[in-house]
Parts: sequence; structure tokens; C-alpha cells
Amino acid sequence: MDDQHSDSRQPSRLNSGIRSRHTMEDPMEMKIFGVNACRAFFEHRPEQIIRAYFAEDVAYRFGYIMKACAQARKAYRIVDTYELDKISETRNHQGVCFLVKKTIPFSIKEYLDASQGLGTDCLVALERLGNPHNVGSILRTCAHFGVEGLLVNDAVVAQSGAALRSAEGGAEFVQFVEGGRISETLPVFKAAGYTVVATSSHEGENLYSAQLPEKMLLMMGPESSGLSNFLIEDADMILNIPGSENVESLNVATATGILLGEYWRQQEFEPGQSLSPYKADPDYPEAEDDDAVDMLEGYDD
Repeated sequence: MDDQHSDSRQPSRLNSGIRSRHTMEDPMEMKIFGVNACRAFFEHRPEQIIRAYFAEDVAYRFGYIMKACAQARKAYRIVDTYELDKISETRNHQGVCFLVKKTIPFSIKEYLDASQGLGTDCLVALERLGNPHNVGSILRTCAHFGVEGLLVNDAVVAQSGAALRSAEGGAEFVQFVEGGRISETLPVFKAAGYTVVATSSHEGENLYSAQLPEKMLLMMGPESSGLSNFLIEDADMILNIPGSENVESLNVATATGILLGEYWRQQEFEPGQSLSPYKADPDYPEAEDDDAVDMLEGYDD
């Protein structure tokens, strides 16, 4: 793989670019839940934790986080499962819930500024996707294939607890980019050297015979209706995923995974180390208490 490809996949380029993932002065708050989502949040953004809740039957797994919270004077509570259901507003919390500060999504200008000079880049744009579980699955897929940006009209669904839970920690590797209507952003990305790619289950070039562009804005729409016609008309390339035709279309998250996998293959990116620090033991990480405290040291409410 050449140097251009290698440089383009640095996982920290958005966070080490024009600004880090800081919150607003008067930040909004949100709840996240799920073992992998909360562990990844603690690993990457401990300063944004406001309060932590743990179900009493699994609290022993999170002793290192509780110690770190106590050291940093951040509140935490051990509660029964019924109370955690109410706090997290779901039964799918897996025994842990954080109240955290939201981060400000990147603007399109900020994303493009951070991407200047890259020979290869892929940004996934979502149109009319309101199912947080699909969005979360797409976040997880983006993290796996090194896609660092997810363009959304409104980051509310993408930043929901349900989406982050489904992402299984992958959201910590993907930056949300808010840009209003996708149709209005296409000229900006085209001017910046990106090829706008649409997907369709009824037309377009066979994915496996197409040469995918090095810099690509990949638009994905809902399974029921697909991308809007005006977006398909404005695209530089239309792709179709070939199959048996026994079903009309694929789930949008599944389709995104197939497309990004082919993009990864064609660009000949090299496999990196594990994206999740807990991959070896997802149920009980071996973490030193002192290391956890160091992560939160100096972050006071």
C-alpha cells in the first residue's frame, strides 16, 4: 500500500485537526446505555460523563469506573434493575447507563478542512433514516471500515441512546457531520473533489465491476423507498448490489456494510489493530483501577 493510502486512514485526524471533541459551554445532556457503548465512552470521553448508574447485579464489573468517578467527584449510583429501567428509559441497558454531555457535530466546512490533503476518504450520508438501530448498525460498520464521518440532516437520532447502544462502541470512532439537506451539500463536496455515489436496488452499475472513487460521498436511503429521485439524478455514480433477486432490497445497514467492505478492498487498506479495547473480553475487561482514575483525573464538574 502506498504512503497516500496509509496517511489517509489515520484514526485521529478529525479529533486532532481543527478542534477536538469539546462540548458547548452550556452543554446539552443525553443518556447512553449498554456495556460496550458506555465502556467505549469512558475510554474516549471520560470528561463528558456527568453521572453514572449501575445495576446492582452487575456493578462489580464496573468497579474501575466507579473508582474513577469518585476520584473525579462525579456522582454515581448503584440501583436495582427496575429503577435503571426508568432512569435509562429502556430495558436494553445491560446494567449500565451514563448521563453525559453532548458534543457539537462537525459542520461540513470543518469536516472538509480536516480532510484537506487526503488522497482517499469516504463519508456516508444518510437520508431520511429514523430508525436508531439501523443508524447504530451503520455507525458500527463505519468504525469497522475506518469511515470517520457520518453526514446527517439532524444528529438527534444518530446521537440517541438507542443508536449508540446498537453501535456497540463504534460511535467513538465516527464524527457526526451536520449539513442540512443533502441535496444542498452535494455541490460543496463535488467542488472539494468528492465523487457523489448513490445506491439503488433497481438500477446502476454492478458494485463488483465498478471502480470506486478514492474520495467518495456515499448516500444511503431508507429500505422502504430508497434514495430520493432528485439525489439519484444529482449523483456522479449509481451502484447496485447484485444478488439472487429473491428479495426486493437489503436492509440499509446491511447494504452499507457491503458497499464499505468493497470500498475497503479496492483501496487496499491494511487491517488495523482492534477497534474495541474490550474485544478480547467484552464481559469483564482487565483494567487497573489506577489507570481508570488517571483517565478522569482533573475533570471536575
